[in-house]
Amino acid sequence: MSKAVILLNMGAARSAPELKQFLYQMFKDKRIIDSPVRHLLAPVIAQTRYKKVWKKYELIGGSRLYDITRSLSQKLEKRLGYDVKYAMRYTSPYINEVISNYDELILLPLYPQYSTTTVESSLDAFNKTGFKGKLQIVKPFYQSEDFNKLIANKILTKTPEPSSYHLILTAHGLPQKIVDKGDPYEQQIKQQVQLLSAYLPQFKSIRLAYQSRFGNSPWLQPYLDDIIPDYKDEKVIVYPLSFMIDNSETDLELKIEYAELAQKHGVKSFQVVSCPNDSDETVEFLTKLIRQYDQ
Repeated sequence: MSKAVILLNMGAARSAPELKQFLYQMFKDKRIIDSPVRHLLAPVIAQTRYKKVWKKYELIGGSRLYDITRSLSQKLEKRLGYDVKYAMRYTSPYINEVISNYDELILLPLYPQYSTTTVESSLDAFNKTGFKGKLQIVKPFYQSEDFNKLIANKILTKTPEPSSYHLILTAHGLPQKIVDKGDPYEQQIKQQVQLLSAYLPQFKSIRLAYQSRFGNSPWLQPYLDDIIPDYKDEKVIVYPLSFMIDNSETDLELKIEYAELAQKHGVKSFQVVSCPNDSDETVEFLTKLIRQYDQ
């Protein structure tokens, strides 16, 4: 049998046309807008927003998500000894473009926590392919001891004197109405914050905040931009809890936009820890995780 691991992620923009496609695909997703009006809104939002948003993306030269994911796939393939591909939800390559040569798949959503807007949305796309072969789906790994130790080590490596820093664990925001419908994302984020805190007692404080809010409806709180003023004259280190791969939300939003906001409010130091990415430690962790499903 021909087998492959498929890494699943949201997608990213490396050009203005790709950003337009990303926005269109995202806003027509029923997991993002649960209303038939999404078919009318998606092309309008994509057309009216992409040029303005791309000007911001130009500050970072487009998203790094593809380059890092490609490298991660290649490193995992060497460790596992069989194919490791990747598929994106809102930009190419889509899931139907990468699975046709296989009759056995292990799907690995690169989201540590479960949400209908991420994991379930990716599985929606997979289910439309009609795949009939052997299938295993890797479960969310936010509770993994190995994974949380990996994160803790990354944070401590970035922070030589943690006792002088406040640690903010950021997570991508989610509309409150989605959580109210039963999405477990917020609960899992909070559980992971508790687990990580046990490994990081050295910091002055540890706090959870949410980033990337869009629109005017209530999202999960506290918002990162609301709590930044609390750290005037203090040192802050930030870790993006809900991402495995650095992308525009980390490279642009956190490292540039929120850093500028922190400077404006007199924060003495505002540093961002990179995501797990394709590091040797990440490859080791994911290899071990995948092999649990490699039967």
